[in-house]
Amino acid sequence: MHAQSRIVRNEFPWGVIEWLAGGEVGNSKELSIARMALPPGKATDTHVHGNCEESVYVTRGRVECTSDGRSTLLSAGELTVVPRGAVHGLRNAGAEPAEVLLSYPSSAREFKLA
Repeated sequence: MHAQSRIVRNEFPWGVIEWLAGGEVGNSKELSIARMALPPGKATDTHVHGNCEESVYVTRGRVECTSDGRSTLLSAGELTVVPRGAVHGLRNAGAEPAEVLLSYPSSAREFKLA
């Protein structure tokens, strides 16, 4: 075991995802962890993970998580779990930047736009 310093950064029109662990980084065969930044008023694309759940933990700001047509408003320190196969997305619901930690019980998440 050793400390990991490599981060894989993906920039999108709606924000940034930094992969800290998982297949993209090459340091895990069983899980994925990412840090996501969402500027005010921005939202991710609606998508689905067919092979795993996704946990969403807000570390900064307010985020609306919509999953299968139901919305949950989360503040810093709150968490929700999106079930496997649920169509979902995240939106910054506040006036300040939001930051979220995402985790998945798979290093090779399936991802499909919905």
